[in-house]
Amino acid sequence: MIRKILKSAVFVAMLCGLLSLDAPGWIFGGMPKIQAENPLITDGDFESNADGQQLRAKEKWGWCESRRNGNGRMLLKCSKKKVFGNATTKAMIKGDPEYNTYMTQRLGESQTGEFALQWDICVREILPQYNRSAFQIIGDASAKGKGPNAVGKERFVFLGFENAETPGKINLVAFEGGKEWDKKTLVAPGLDLKTWYTVSVKVDVSKKRYTVSVPGVMDTPVEMEAYKVKKGPPKKLTHISFASWNDGPGTFYIDNVRQP
Repeated sequence: MIRKILKSAVFVAMLCGLLSLDAPGWIFGGMPKIQAENPLITDGDFESNADGQQLRAKEKWGWCESRRNGNGRMLLKCSKKKVFGNATTKAMIKGDPEYNTYMTQRLGESQTGEFALQWDICVREILPQYNRSAFQIIGDASAKGKGPNAVGKERFVFLGFENAETPGKINLVAFEGGKEWDKKTLVAPGLDLKTWYTVSVKVDVSKKRYTVSVPGVMDTPVEMEAYKVKKGPPKKLTHISFASWNDGPGTFYIDNVRQP
Protein backbone atom coordinates (compact mmCIF):
# COMPACT_ATOMS: atom_id res chain seq x y z
CA MET A 1 0.00 0.00 0.00
CA ILE A 2 2.77 2.42 0.95
CA ARG A 3 4.58 1.60 -2.30
CA LYS A 4 1.41 2.37 -4.33
CA ILE A 5 0.96 5.69 -2.52
CA LEU A 6 4.56 6.64 -3.23
CA LYS A 7 4.16 5.74 -6.92
CA SER A 8 0.99 7.85 -7.10
CA ALA A 9 2.76 10.78 -5.48
CA VAL A 10 5.63 10.55 -7.95
CA PHE A 11 3.17 10.43 -10.87
CA VAL A 12 1.32 13.52 -9.62
CA ALA A 13 4.59 15.38 -9.15
CA MET A 14 5.67 14.51 -12.69
CA LEU A 15 2.32 15.59 -14.10
CA CYS A 16 2.48 18.91 -12.27
CA GLY A 17 5.96 19.41 -13.64
CA LEU A 18 4.76 18.84 -17.20
CA LEU A 19 1.93 21.31 -16.75
CA SER A 20 4.09 24.00 -15.18
CA LEU A 21 5.20 27.10 -17.08
CA ASP A 22 8.76 25.79 -16.99
CA ALA A 23 7.94 22.74 -19.11
CA PRO A 24 9.72 22.69 -22.49
CA GLY A 25 7.57 23.81 -25.40
CA TRP A 26 7.97 20.54 -27.31
CA ILE A 27 5.73 18.81 -24.72
CA PHE A 28 2.73 20.66 -26.13
CA GLY A 29 2.83 19.92 -29.84
CA GLY A 30 6.10 21.69 -30.62
CA MET A 31 5.11 25.24 -29.63
CA PRO A 32 8.26 27.11 -28.51
CA LYS A 33 8.30 28.20 -24.89
CA ILE A 34 8.97 31.83 -25.78
CA GLN A 35 5.72 32.06 -27.76
CA ALA A 36 3.68 30.65 -24.89
CA GLU A 37 5.14 33.20 -22.48
CA ASN A 38 5.27 36.13 -24.89
CA PRO A 39 2.10 36.23 -26.98
CA LEU A 40 2.65 39.87 -27.93
CA ILE A 41 6.00 39.23 -29.61
CA THR A 42 7.07 36.70 -32.25
CA ASP A 43 10.75 35.87 -32.83
CA GLY A 44 11.88 38.13 -30.02
CA ASP A 45 15.32 36.51 -29.94
CA PHE A 46 15.79 36.69 -33.75
CA GLU A 47 17.14 33.14 -33.89
CA SER A 48 14.75 32.07 -36.65
CA ASN A 49 16.21 34.58 -39.12
CA ALA A 50 18.73 33.14 -41.54
CA ASP A 51 19.85 36.54 -42.79
CA GLY A 52 18.92 40.19 -43.14
CA GLN A 53 16.68 39.53 -46.13
CA GLN A 54 14.44 37.33 -44.02
CA LEU A 55 14.43 39.88 -41.20
CA ARG A 56 13.40 42.67 -43.57
CA ALA A 57 10.64 40.67 -45.29
CA LYS A 58 7.12 42.07 -45.14
CA GLU A 59 4.96 39.72 -43.09
CA LYS A 60 1.75 40.03 -41.10
CA TRP A 61 3.46 38.65 -37.99
CA GLY A 62 7.11 38.91 -37.09
CA TRP A 63 9.69 41.56 -37.90
CA CYS A 64 9.98 43.61 -41.06
CA GLU A 65 11.54 46.80 -42.34
CA SER A 66 8.47 49.00 -42.39
CA ARG A 67 9.59 52.43 -43.63
CA ARG A 68 10.69 51.38 -47.14
CA ASN A 69 12.79 54.52 -47.57
CA GLY A 70 14.80 53.48 -50.64
CA ASN A 71 18.09 51.84 -49.73
CA GLY A 72 17.38 52.55 -46.08
CA ARG A 73 15.66 49.20 -45.75
CA MET A 74 18.98 47.46 -46.49
CA LEU A 75 20.46 49.03 -43.34
CA LEU A 76 18.43 46.61 -41.21
CA LYS A 77 20.67 43.59 -40.86
CA CYS A 78 20.82 40.27 -39.04
CA SER A 79 24.02 39.88 -37.03
CA LYS A 80 25.25 36.45 -36.00
CA LYS A 81 28.72 37.55 -34.90
CA LYS A 82 29.73 38.13 -31.30
CA VAL A 83 29.02 41.79 -30.55
CA PHE A 84 30.24 43.26 -27.28
CA GLY A 85 29.76 39.98 -25.46
CA ASN A 86 26.53 38.89 -27.18
CA ALA A 87 27.18 35.87 -29.41
CA THR A 88 23.52 35.12 -30.27
CA THR A 89 21.58 36.23 -33.34
CA LYS A 90 20.47 39.83 -33.07
CA ALA A 91 19.14 42.68 -35.22
CA MET A 92 21.36 45.56 -36.30
CA ILE A 93 20.34 48.94 -37.68
CA LYS A 94 23.17 50.86 -39.33
CA GLY A 95 22.73 54.61 -39.17
CA ASP A 96 22.92 56.71 -42.33
CA PRO A 97 22.13 60.46 -42.60
CA GLU A 98 20.43 59.88 -45.96
CA TYR A 99 17.87 57.27 -44.93
CA ASN A 100 15.23 56.26 -42.42
CA THR A 101 15.27 52.63 -41.26
CA TYR A 102 12.56 51.00 -39.14
CA MET A 103 12.43 47.48 -37.72
CA THR A 104 8.79 46.91 -36.79
CA GLN A 105 6.52 44.18 -35.52
CA ARG A 106 2.76 44.08 -35.11
CA LEU A 107 1.86 43.11 -31.54
CA GLY A 108 0.08 39.79 -31.11
CA GLU A 109 -2.94 41.65 -29.75
CA SER A 110 -3.92 45.32 -29.81
CA GLN A 111 -3.37 46.86 -26.39
CA THR A 112 -5.88 49.18 -24.71
CA GLY A 113 -5.02 48.59 -21.05
CA GLU A 114 -1.91 47.67 -19.09
CA PHE A 115 1.00 45.67 -20.50
CA ALA A 116 4.78 45.49 -20.28
CA LEU A 117 7.62 44.89 -22.73
CA GLN A 118 11.39 44.93 -22.52
CA TRP A 119 14.33 44.53 -24.86
CA ASP A 120 18.11 44.41 -24.87
CA ILE A 121 19.85 47.23 -26.71
CA CYS A 122 23.46 48.14 -27.46
CA VAL A 123 24.39 51.45 -29.10
CA ARG A 124 27.57 51.47 -31.18
CA GLU A 125 27.44 55.07 -32.40
CA ILE A 126 25.25 58.16 -32.48
CA LEU A 127 26.29 60.59 -35.21
CA PRO A 128 26.96 64.00 -33.64
CA GLN A 129 25.17 66.36 -36.03
CA TYR A 130 21.70 65.67 -34.59
CA ASN A 131 22.83 63.83 -31.45
CA ARG A 132 19.82 61.55 -31.20
CA SER A 133 19.09 58.04 -32.45
CA ALA A 134 18.39 54.41 -31.51
CA PHE A 135 14.70 55.25 -31.27
CA GLN A 136 12.36 52.83 -29.49
CA ILE A 137 8.67 53.39 -30.17
CA ILE A 138 5.38 51.72 -29.24
CA GLY A 139 2.32 53.05 -31.02
CA ASP A 140 0.04 52.37 -33.97
CA ALA A 141 -0.23 52.54 -37.75
CA SER A 142 -3.00 55.12 -38.11
CA ALA A 143 -1.15 57.38 -40.55
CA LYS A 144 -0.92 56.33 -44.17
CA GLY A 145 2.10 55.98 -46.39
CA LYS A 146 5.15 55.69 -44.13
CA GLY A 147 4.47 52.63 -41.99
CA PRO A 148 3.79 52.25 -38.24
CA ASN A 149 5.19 54.72 -35.68
CA ALA A 150 6.51 56.98 -38.44
CA VAL A 151 4.78 60.20 -37.38
CA GLY A 152 4.08 61.84 -34.03
CA LYS A 153 0.37 61.05 -33.77
CA GLU A 154 1.14 57.31 -33.96
CA ARG A 155 3.53 57.29 -30.99
CA PHE A 156 2.77 56.54 -27.35
CA VAL A 157 6.12 55.37 -25.94
CA PHE A 158 8.97 57.27 -27.60
CA LEU A 159 12.50 56.65 -26.31
CA GLY A 160 15.94 57.31 -27.75
CA PHE A 161 19.59 57.85 -26.96
CA GLU A 162 21.87 60.88 -27.16
CA ASN A 163 25.59 61.37 -26.66
CA ALA A 164 26.43 62.56 -23.16
CA GLU A 165 28.98 65.29 -22.49
CA THR A 166 31.58 62.69 -21.51
CA PRO A 167 33.04 60.89 -24.56
CA GLY A 168 31.95 57.27 -24.77
CA LYS A 169 28.86 57.91 -22.64
CA ILE A 170 25.21 58.09 -23.72
CA ASN A 171 21.90 59.07 -22.14
CA LEU A 172 18.57 57.28 -22.45
CA VAL A 173 15.84 59.89 -22.90
CA ALA A 174 12.05 59.93 -23.30
CA PHE A 175 10.71 62.39 -25.85
CA GLU A 176 7.65 64.28 -24.62
CA GLY A 177 6.22 65.72 -27.83
CA GLY A 178 5.90 69.09 -29.49
CA LYS A 179 7.99 70.64 -32.24
CA GLU A 180 11.15 71.06 -30.20
CA TRP A 181 13.45 68.10 -29.64
CA ASP A 182 14.60 69.54 -26.32
CA LYS A 183 11.26 68.56 -24.75
CA LYS A 184 12.52 65.34 -23.26
CA THR A 185 13.09 63.64 -19.93
CA LEU A 186 16.46 62.24 -18.94
CA VAL A 187 15.76 58.63 -17.98
CA ALA A 188 19.20 57.05 -17.49
CA PRO A 189 22.29 59.28 -17.80
CA GLY A 190 25.88 58.21 -18.26
CA LEU A 191 25.40 54.80 -19.86
CA ASP A 192 28.21 53.33 -21.94
CA LEU A 193 28.48 53.00 -25.69
CA LYS A 194 29.11 49.46 -26.92
CA THR A 195 27.46 47.95 -23.84
CA TRP A 196 24.29 45.89 -23.62
CA TYR A 197 21.42 47.17 -21.46
CA THR A 198 17.84 46.04 -20.86
CA VAL A 199 15.16 48.70 -21.29
CA SER A 200 11.83 47.89 -19.64
CA VAL A 201 8.52 49.72 -20.09
CA LYS A 202 5.18 49.30 -18.35
CA VAL A 203 2.32 50.92 -20.23
CA ASP A 204 -1.15 51.97 -19.12
CA VAL A 205 -2.92 52.98 -22.32
CA SER A 206 -6.16 54.13 -20.68
CA LYS A 207 -4.30 56.43 -18.27
CA LYS A 208 -2.02 57.74 -21.04
CA ARG A 209 1.09 56.96 -19.02
CA TYR A 210 4.03 54.59 -18.92
CA THR A 211 7.11 53.91 -16.82
CA VAL A 212 10.57 53.17 -18.14
CA SER A 213 13.57 51.65 -16.39
CA VAL A 214 16.97 50.11 -17.02
CA PRO A 215 17.22 47.12 -14.64
CA GLY A 216 20.52 46.96 -12.81
CA VAL A 217 21.17 50.65 -13.45
CA MET A 218 18.16 52.52 -12.03
CA ASP A 219 16.71 52.11 -8.56
CA THR A 220 13.35 53.66 -9.46
CA PRO A 221 11.47 53.66 -12.80
CA VAL A 222 10.75 57.02 -14.42
CA GLU A 223 7.05 57.75 -14.95
CA MET A 224 6.12 59.44 -18.21
CA GLU A 225 3.05 60.79 -19.90
CA ALA A 226 2.38 59.42 -23.37
CA TYR A 227 3.95 61.33 -26.24
CA LYS A 228 1.94 64.51 -26.67
CA VAL A 229 0.19 65.56 -29.86
CA LYS A 230 -2.82 67.84 -30.40
CA LYS A 231 -5.42 65.07 -30.64
CA GLY A 232 -3.90 63.01 -27.84
CA PRO A 233 -1.97 59.73 -27.97
CA PRO A 234 -3.23 56.56 -29.65
CA LYS A 235 -5.96 54.73 -27.75
CA LYS A 236 -5.00 51.33 -29.14
CA LEU A 237 -1.36 50.28 -29.43
CA THR A 238 -0.58 47.84 -32.22
CA HIS A 239 3.13 48.04 -33.17
CA ILE A 240 6.63 48.26 -31.74
CA SER A 241 9.47 49.81 -33.76
CA PHE A 242 13.20 50.45 -33.49
CA ALA A 243 14.58 53.10 -35.81
CA SER A 244 17.41 55.27 -37.10
CA TRP A 245 16.47 58.43 -39.01
CA ASN A 246 18.11 60.66 -41.57
CA ASP A 247 17.86 63.44 -38.97
CA GLY A 248 18.73 61.09 -36.13
CA PRO A 249 21.21 58.52 -37.45
CA GLY A 250 22.93 55.96 -35.27
CA THR A 251 24.09 52.35 -35.32
CA PHE A 252 22.72 49.97 -32.70
CA TYR A 253 21.71 46.38 -31.95
CA ILE A 254 18.47 44.88 -30.58
CA ASP A 255 17.92 41.46 -29.01
CA ASN A 256 15.47 39.57 -26.77
CA VAL A 257 12.33 41.64 -27.25
CA ARG A 258 9.89 40.13 -24.78
CA GLN A 259 7.36 40.47 -22.02
CA PRO A 260 8.98 40.48 -18.55
